[in-house]
Amino acid sequence: MIRAGSGSGRARDPVDAGLDAALAAQQRSGVTDPDLCLVFTTPAALPQAGSMLTVIHRAIGARVVLGLSGAGVLTERGEHEEVGDETAVAALVLGSDTLRIRPFLVDETGGLGSAAGTVAGGRAIEARMDDALLVVLPDPVELAPDEVLQGINEVGSRLRVVGAVGVGAPAFELYNSQVARGAMVGFAVDGVEPVLGVAQGCQPIGEPFVITRGDGRVVREIAGRPALDVLRQAIGELPDAERRLRAAGIFAGLAMDPAKSPLLRGDFLVRNLVNADHGSGVVAVADSIHVGQTIQFHIRDAQAAAEDLATTLEAIAAALGGRRPAFGLYFNCAGRGRGLYGAPDHDVRMIRARLGAFPLVGFFGNGEFAPLGPRNFFHTYTGVLVLFPQTGEAAP
Repeated sequence: MIRAGSGSGRARDPVDAGLDAALAAQQRSGVTDPDLCLVFTTPAALPQAGSMLTVIHRAIGARVVLGLSGAGVLTERGEHEEVGDETAVAALVLGSDTLRIRPFLVDETGGLGSAAGTVAGGRAIEARMDDALLVVLPDPVELAPDEVLQGINEVGSRLRVVGAVGVGAPAFELYNSQVARGAMVGFAVDGVEPVLGVAQGCQPIGEPFVITRGDGRVVREIAGRPALDVLRQAIGELPDAERRLRAAGIFAGLAMDPAKSPLLRGDFLVRNLVNADHGSGVVAVADSIHVGQTIQFHIRDAQAAAEDLATTLEAIAAALGGRRPAFGLYFNCAGRGRGLYGAPDHDVRMIRARLGAFPLVGFFGNGEFAPLGPRNFFHTYTGVLVLFPQTGEAAP
């Protein structure tokens, strides 16, 4: 059985905000001796973060308290992004005789690269959690996301990785009574197969074609034509292109399985376009490309992001198969939320409307981790939803 509850608090005093959030989460969970308390807070809590952790520990008696700072925080009841001189805190209290949870703090003086990933992955493997889900919550300073994932993969190739990067000036990480900077906290969890959804917030435009000339991160030709010509054609075929492009971003989608047909939304790893040279007709992508790879351009705006999230939630609902989520984690990019949609609580409202009310906690981060297919990736502008179904119980 999994018992969980979420809560939020908002106050000028970070200690008050944290205590309100943790106590509400514990009350809703019904757990008197929690295995884990997740705490996400806005950056204003830093001067009193240590006191906040001490008070939370004493108040709820959790075995482990961990979390970090984000641009905003959220629960199933709403999102807190723009809080002025107040501190907003979101907490999740969890107790279970089904889940195994292995928390960790990685504080590497050499930066958050492959060595940090090796340590994090090693914590799961040491506990014989070879097929665990690894939740990683790193600081942005000196973070090398691909190297972290490489380090994790070297010690546990079957570990799936989710999470997001902290935000703040400076960002900070929370682990029991310790407030760290430049570190990574997180936990491995197994015992229940989680259901994952990755909403990259984009809509494919044009058609998928094969890269016929290119190297490194530079796409020179697509289907034998200059890459920029193919991009221009894709934009020209977009309905209402002029209006949408005023507030949209253009991205490249790299097909995860080029043998799949047809390729649909969600079948691509979406990456930024970092340059377009009008003279040579080449485009540069924020990832390595190779000849023979399938590429399709994507547009990102509020409409595309909402449609993509709706599609993702439909897939999650199908995967749940009528089971009720015991709790969920939502790692949302700071580039989404109110700034993208022009209204608060957008994604949380969509999740609740499609999947119902259940304990949910998360934050707005500076880049997200999630698998696509068999591989783990670092994403941007993405919403990553992780649900843990209740065991032995169907949805009412």
